[in-house]
Amino acid sequence: MADADEELFARAMQGVRRLEHEPRREPAARPSRPAPRTHATAALQAASPEQAAAQAGPRRMPEPWVLRADGVSAERLRRLAAGRPPVEMEADLHGMSREQAYAALERDFARALAGGVRVLCIVHGRGLHSREGPVLREAVYRWLAEGPYASSVLAAIPKPKTRGGSCLVLLRRRR
Repeated sequence: MADADEELFARAMQGVRRLEHEPRREPAARPSRPAPRTHATAALQAASPEQAAAQAGPRRMPEPWVLRADGVSAERLRRLAAGRPPVEMEADLHGMSREQAYAALERDFARALAGGVRVLCIVHGRGLHSREGPVLREAVYRWLAEGPYASSVLAAIPKPKTRGGSCLVLLRRRR
């Protein structure tokens, strides 16, 4: 430093005193993170195929009728609701019993996954004409979260402008 700079620095530091501080402590050791669970490891660790599907599939969110797998952002759900990516296949379950709907879902999911479909629209209706009241919506969401293809479901949301009569399902990419 030049003499002028040293003199300026000395004047600026006049009256400054060293802070008293405790001796430096070593930070506490962080607990190690567990290895991320892939869907394959979840399936291997489960006792049954039903439990494996439930572990690897989406979970219900606080919002009504929304399912979301770990790692799927709220922004991703907004894009899905906005039609990005677009619906590539539709499954219409109107007029079916719960058992018929499950069989149709298995058939349609197998077709969708084989064809590389990313977004599937499931029309389950609102149950307005059913003697038992709305049955299929709850059955569809339960099947998506716990059924045989739960590990293929990234998210499910009510389709906008259908007043709850259908849902959009975002499927995992096949590797």
